[in-house]
Amino acid sequence: ERLGDIPAAERGALQLLAAHVGMALEHARLTARQQRFAEELEARVAEATRRVGEIDRMKSEFVAIASHELRTPLTALQGFSELLAMRAFAPDEVTRLAGIMRGETERLSRIVSDFLDLARLERGLPPPLRPGPLDIGAVVESALEIFRRARPTHSFELERDAALPEIEADGDAVDRVVKNLVSNAVKYSSPGSRVGVTVRRLAGAVEIAVEDEGPGLAEAELARVFEPYYRAPGAATAARGTGLGLAVVRSLVEAHGGTVRAENRPAGGARFTLRLPVGGPAAIPPRDPDGHPAPPASAGRLHA
Repeated sequence: ERLGDIPAAERGALQLLAAHVGMALEHARLTARQQRFAEELEARVAEATRRVGEIDRMKSEFVAIASHELRTPLTALQGFSELLAMRAFAPDEVTRLAGIMRGETERLSRIVSDFLDLARLERGLPPPLRPGPLDIGAVVESALEIFRRARPTHSFELERDAALPEIEADGDAVDRVVKNLVSNAVKYSSPGSRVGVTVRRLAGAVEIAVEDEGPGLAEAELARVFEPYYRAPGAATAARGTGLGLAVVRSLVEAHGGTVRAENRPAGGARFTLRLPVGGPAAIPPRDPDGHPAPPASAGRLHA
């Protein structure tokens, strides 16, 4: 610290030693950082490998489940159509069989629609939407009425605000979302239980909540139920299905600029809540099934 206390030669040696110590410390720091980076990279690669393996396993299970789900309505359609072709039935019986065939046809159509939506998801394409003015209360009431007739084993309750705003949305897409959520609630709740649907008006949005009285979801499942192919452990024995319904729900809701979440009810059971903006997907142009921008509604028309 006092000039002259250390001779010049010793000062030079100390400066050289300090430079070497500094280089050694910097080398040690870089080596430790590189080791941490290598460990993090190894962990990420291992996690990615595990996820890829899990997805492959879920895809294999999905193919088996999907084949079974497709075969069931096809077998019913084939069997009843053969009966109608080979035997004469009373008009009431024909009506009954035709109603069963219609239900199986609608089920088959939903499965195929889920497959097409999944293909778009994996290609990174948004679902095609045809937004327009929509009475969301009427859509929910119509969907619930279908379940009341088709599923007398459950009690369906609807609570809705008296004055719901008209939203800008694709009516078919919103109908699929509501039916998927209600169908999911029915699948995982026992006969005689209640399925509740609530429609509320929020600031600039509409909220739809569907809740059941089933066993609910494990905490680890809450974050994964909207993933394609994912089915909660034991779901295959608890309920039928391809495991695509909730993934399709999320894709349709997000395409409208909305959100959807899953949670457990304090009293037991699960609750799925979605919010749709009143303005709808105004900034998202409608697309055709291949994901390309669709032509305007007036394209190809002649104007006087």
